[in-house]
Parts: sequence; structure tokens; C-alpha cells
Amino acid sequence: MAKIVQILRKRAGGRRKEDAYRIILRELLLNEDHRTANRELFQFIANKSSDILHQSDARCLSNIAYAYALIGYVPKFEDGSDLFDHIAMHSIEMRADFNAQDVSNMAWAYATVDKRHDALFKAMGDGVVAQDLGDFRSQALSNIVWAYATAGGTHPALFEKVATHIVGLDHFEEFIPQHLSNIVWAFATAEVNQPQLFEKVANHIVQLDHSRDFRPQALSNTVWAYASAGVNHPSLFEKMANHIVRLDHLREFEPQHLSNIVWAYATTQVSHLKMFQQVAKAAIQRKEEFISQHVANLLWSYATLGIIDKQLFSSFGLTAVKLIDSYNNQDLANVAWAYAVADVDVPTLFSDRFINRCLEKKDGFSIENLSQLHQWHLWQTKEKSRNGLPEELQDRCYKEFISEEPTPSKFQDDVVDQLSSIGLNPKEEALMDSGYRIDALVEVNGKTVGVEVDGPSHFIGRSKAPLARTILKRRQVPSIDKIELVSVPYWVWNQLGKDPAKKQKYLRQLLCLGLDN
Repeated sequence: MAKIVQILRKRAGGRRKEDAYRIILRELLLNEDHRTANRELFQFIANKSSDILHQSDARCLSNIAYAYALIGYVPKFEDGSDLFDHIAMHSIEMRADFNAQDVSNMAWAYATVDKRHDALFKAMGDGVVAQDLGDFRSQALSNIVWAYATAGGTHPALFEKVATHIVGLDHFEEFIPQHLSNIVWAFATAEVNQPQLFEKVANHIVQLDHSRDFRPQALSNTVWAYASAGVNHPSLFEKMANHIVRLDHLREFEPQHLSNIVWAYATTQVSHLKMFQQVAKAAIQRKEEFISQHVANLLWSYATLGIIDKQLFSSFGLTAVKLIDSYNNQDLANVAWAYAVADVDVPTLFSDRFINRCLEKKDGFSIENLSQLHQWHLWQTKEKSRNGLPEELQDRCYKEFISEEPTPSKFQDDVVDQLSSIGLNPKEEALMDSGYRIDALVEVNGKTVGVEVDGPSHFIGRSKAPLARTILKRRQVPSIDKIELVSVPYWVWNQLGKDPAKKQKYLRQLLCLGLDN
């Protein structure tokens, strides 16, 4: 009957050609809205079922749970228990009788109705671990790990068994995109580290002829999973981005999909300008539908990769204002920092209301959040001459911003040595009034110059495009501390080899020093 309800819901409104049987079923199983199930009827069925569950086999128990999950209903009984409690009790007793499909349906049902039952999930998981997974279809494997991740059930042996099985498969012909997406999403959500699994799934996706079968949620969940698991697979991200760019429109992408996609690319430091442009257009069109976390993640992502879409930041200003009261600590810091990086002024957003929200949440900020707020405070007070954080919170932010002990690299040591060799007296890791540290501070022709030794971590992935923190430092130090900054990029330094004379000549030219100086 639950499946009939689904069919009737999908066909609601198209009654002109319906036969009498469908009309009767609709009146019996659905409420007047023709969408929600007739709970009175399903409660009656549950009451009768509870008395005979002990007579049910594994397939029957899993089907009952699956049916009620389909209509999203957990019937309650007078003693305070519910139907799912009773199903779990009987299922645990006969766990050895559950086959692959039974386990899949049972786990999916409990996760779908958000019914956590640790004893049941342990029993089902133990059963899976004890079986040969050769009998498990791709959908069953997908549903099981998805359910465990969704329900918060921890069963390391289950995830290990499933991962080992999938990695050992000769091919993925049976796996549709939704299965692949659910699997990597589950492992990422459950924080189970399985790099070989992620590598094999990504390689398979990359080799597919096309990505048209990836629905927006599957695509979004896939790249989110790789970013969350800390697995960088450039070819996978390139394929997914190219697919998005080729689409005629992104109307089927929900705000969460758009936000998660760009967050994944920013987190893995994979930049794809055309895709980000497409997403920005779609996001602007649906900006009123974004919730606080999606707004914060979206803006943070563009800022992190240095993709400063002025129209995007301006368009989301009013939306961001409306959501101030719902921001958590990370949202507040990310939104503030993103606008500081983009240098897009939205006075109505960063008003007393925003600052008061920061004060209300002051005890929940992480070290990274406080550092972000410090950079925002500099932007507001020094670059825009507006009100910033109150003194107490400002001091906390400053202290955290300068708290990290500098660890000069061999690259930096080499640059400093060569600066000394040309007669300069570099001051290493010089702390400026702004709170920024300069790799090497030198006096050149009567003026102070900061030399920044820009290693690979200052740039996006393997590109020569600077990360947001590099962009912000290059802008704020000259503006606030009133000194010139010059950069020594790692790829230029590497081209000079080990020849001190070439390195010294390069530094003289960079600092506009004559050969006689």
C-alpha cells in the first residue's frame, strides 16, 4: 500500500483519465490533499501488525519498515513505544535470516525516518560482515552505507568490508551514478578513511563517456564527499565542472547543490572559472532561497579561490542581511572575511546588528574564525573607515591572528641569505602594526620594503593564481602599514637553480637596486 501511495502522489491532479479503482484507492489511502497518507488507516494497520510481528520472517519485517518509511510515518503505541521499536526487537533476534535486500531495506527505512536504533544497526552490520558480499547488488551496498552514515551508526568493520569488496571488483557496470555518489558520500560523512575506494570510484567516473546521468544531487554529493574526505582528484573535478558548464541551465540545482559544489572546489583548491561563472548566475537568480549556511559557504568559496565576482557579492548583500540572526559562528566569520577579500562594501550588512551578533556568539569562535574577523576588522576600520569590532573582541582577534609561531622554510632561508649577500640587512618575520608578519623587511634607497617569499602554499593548487589570504595580505599591508611589498614566487626562484649570482641579480632587479649598491 505504501508504494501505491507513492504512485497516487505522483499522479495527483491528473484525474481526468483515471479509472474507478485508482479513485477508490486515493480516497482510501490519501488525505484530502491527495499528498499525505491516511495516517488513521496506517495506524490501524500498525496496531494489528504489532501483535503478529513474531510470526513474520526477515523479508516481511524489512518490508513493513520500508513501507512506513516510504510514507514517512512512525506509528506510536499507547505504551510509548512505536512500530519501529517492535520491528527492531524481532529483527535483532532473527538477524541471521536477513539477506542482502532485507538488510538494505531495513537500514534504509530507519535512516529515512530518522529512527536511530544502535542495537539494530550493530546486529545488521555484524550480519553483513559475516556474509559474502558477492550476493549484494550495487543498490544494496549503496543503501546500507548511506543508511549507516545518515543514522550516525558507527560500524567500522562494516565500512571496511564494503570498501574492500568494492575495491576488489573487476568493473562497475552495475553501479549507476546515484550508487557511486551515495557510497562516497557515506564514507565521507562517516569519516571513514578509504583512499583506495575513492580513487577507484573517481577513476571510473572519469572514464565514463559522459556525465549526463549525474543528477544535481549526485553531482553535488560526489564532489562534496571528495573534498570532505580530503581526497583531491583533479581529473574528476575537471570532468564534473566541464559537465556543469555544458548544461543549458542550472535550474534543477537547488541552493544547497550550488553551495556544496563551489565549497568542494574551494576546499580542494581546484579552480574552474567558467563553472564558477555559471554557478554565480544560477545563485543570483535564486538568492532568496538560500539559507545562512549556504550563503556563507558560497561567498567563502569564491573568496578563497580569489574569484571576485562583484555582481555576486553585491547581489547577495540584502540576502545576507536578512539572515544575520541565523548565522552561527563560522557563518559570521566566513561572510565577513569573504566580503573583506572581495572588497565589496555593503554597509547595511556590516552594521551594529552584525557586530552585536558577533558579540552574542563571541565565546564560540574558533582560532581561525577570530583570525578571519581580525582581517575583516582591518578592512572595516583601516580601509573603509567604518566601525569595527568592540575593543575586547578586537583584542582577542588580534592575539589569535599573531599567535601562530612562524616557521621559515628552506626557500625563505635561501632568499634571506641572498638578501644579506647583496648588502641588505633583512629583518625576518617582522611583525607589522596590522598583525601581518613579513618574511623579510629591508631598507632600499631610504624606504622600507617587504619581501614576501611565496611558496606553493600561497597559490591555488598548482597554478600561479594567488589564494585569498595572499591577495588580502598584498592589499592590506601596503594600505595599512604603508610599506611596499614585493613577491619572490617559488617558480621563478626554482628557475635560477643553485647559482647565487643569478639569485642576487634577480633580487637587485626586483628591488630596483643598481649593481653598485
